[in-house]
Amino acid sequence: MMSKLTQLFGRLSVLLLVFTASIQAQQIEVTATVDKNPVMADESFNLTVVANGDVDRGDFDSSALLKDFVVGRTSVSSQTQMINFTTTRSTTWTTVLIPRKQGRFTIPAFNIAGGITQPIDLMVVPVSTSSNSQARDLFISTEVDVEKVFLQQQIHYTVKLHIAKDLQRGSLSSPTLENADIRQIGKDKEYNDIIDGKRYRIIERSFAIIPQQSGTFVIEGPLFEGEIVDNSRQSFGFFNRNKAVNRVGPNQSIEVLSIPSNYSQHWLPSEFVQIDDEWQRNDKGFIAGEPITRTITLTAVGVVEEQLPEIQSQYPASVKTYPDQAETTTLEKDKTLIAQRKESIAIIPSQAGSLLIPEVKIPWFNTLTQKTEYAVLAEKTIQVLPAINQPETNISSSPIMPSKPVVNEKNLQPVTPVIQSGIAQYWLWISLAVILLWLFTLVAWWKHVALLKGKQKPLRPSSVRTTQSEKELWNKLEKALNQAQPQEILTFLTPWLGNLIEHKNATLDFSLAFIKDETLNQAVNNLLAARYSRQQNTWQSTELHSLLRKIRKAWLQKNISVSTLTPLYPAS
Repeated sequence: MMSKLTQLFGRLSVLLLVFTASIQAQQIEVTATVDKNPVMADESFNLTVVANGDVDRGDFDSSALLKDFVVGRTSVSSQTQMINFTTTRSTTWTTVLIPRKQGRFTIPAFNIAGGITQPIDLMVVPVSTSSNSQARDLFISTEVDVEKVFLQQQIHYTVKLHIAKDLQRGSLSSPTLENADIRQIGKDKEYNDIIDGKRYRIIERSFAIIPQQSGTFVIEGPLFEGEIVDNSRQSFGFFNRNKAVNRVGPNQSIEVLSIPSNYSQHWLPSEFVQIDDEWQRNDKGFIAGEPITRTITLTAVGVVEEQLPEIQSQYPASVKTYPDQAETTTLEKDKTLIAQRKESIAIIPSQAGSLLIPEVKIPWFNTLTQKTEYAVLAEKTIQVLPAINQPETNISSSPIMPSKPVVNEKNLQPVTPVIQSGIAQYWLWISLAVILLWLFTLVAWWKHVALLKGKQKPLRPSSVRTTQSEKELWNKLEKALNQAQPQEILTFLTPWLGNLIEHKNATLDFSLAFIKDETLNQAVNNLLAARYSRQQNTWQSTELHSLLRKIRKAWLQKNISVSTLTPLYPAS
């Protein structure tokens, strides 16, 4: 008996739950309405969805509307009422919609917690056929300068906001195009104009659009959201009633052409491209061993900096180059983008003479003529002067003797004997005596030099590399090395190396060539690269410091071993 009662009670509970759920489902009623029908192509309207019952605020999904409408903000409000101990709840969603184009559209049904709305047929009419003049108090117009462009070619896009009433607040978004670089250029322009007999305040804004994909596309117009003063409504005291307005600009269709099949260079579509350079040199000109800074600037109109290619500049093998990090920027002028790329290169010529700098050629595609052109930096020849007090590599050890004068016998004329007076004879003999004495002194000096070369004097310990001057230079160099300061290191490295090789006025290149150490050459190249680059923090002086210590130790030991040799010709 108890088991039957238990089964009956369970069945009744199930039936009660089903009945309760059905009652709750029946209690949820959902309706959808619009505040305007028909609507104009550029104006907004409100879609209101009301659900009577206990529903979640996130049950409304507006994604189905994105295909045919610009979906604005959605506001949600909930309301609870109790009448005669009966509680009723309702949730309201209000969404701002703007049609993308004219025609007939259907707002689909929405499912809110089991309650389904009825679809709504909507008519979107052109602005010119509307009889509602109130809607023309604010509208947007758009235009493009070209409808057919090449890939990555700039499009001038202009949007104008026309306002016939007082604007309290507002915001204007950017146009939309998939796979494109869109940026505002210049500042907003504001002026007044009369259109169809009505005065408008016009706010004009310009954009540069650079498509990154070829094909046929639609530039969706910008969206305006704001409030204007509504004089048709009754005002209280000094306060005016405002009216929320939303407008969207008309779409613009464009065709983007792909890169021509016969074009194989770096793609740079532009109306104008220019390349030039600037040289920063010493006041005395170009000097061997001293750095020359060359700055090359590439300028292109109607592109952004990311489109500019690297500048491939070539230099002779007789110079060392240390390029700096390129600087790129995009400027705006006369509603046009202008991109620039600057590359600075430190050039150090190793020898004097004429130096030929090859030309630099940058290909680009002229969008006006639709032909390939080149921006050319002509080749240059510069004269490099020898370093000041640079030691000569070939120095003669023999004294320079006066050359014997060449006498042309054909030009000799017979001397007619003339009887001189006593005084003339006196001066003649004195002159002959002076000449003979000079010749005797010259011959004696020549024999003395030959005798000195024949004898080898004992070598004394050299003091060139162990003088206080060398030690002072080394101490200053070590201090700069410890602080890892490239400029200070170069200041003391050059004279210290010259002192070490006994050519105190030698340039850095001369000293390196004299020492002939490839590891040292590489370490100095790294030092020079750090000196003429803005990224000096990445260079460490530890390797160069250790290498210079080893070289100094080796050269000083070599000097000591040479100075202690027994003289070949001991002094008697």
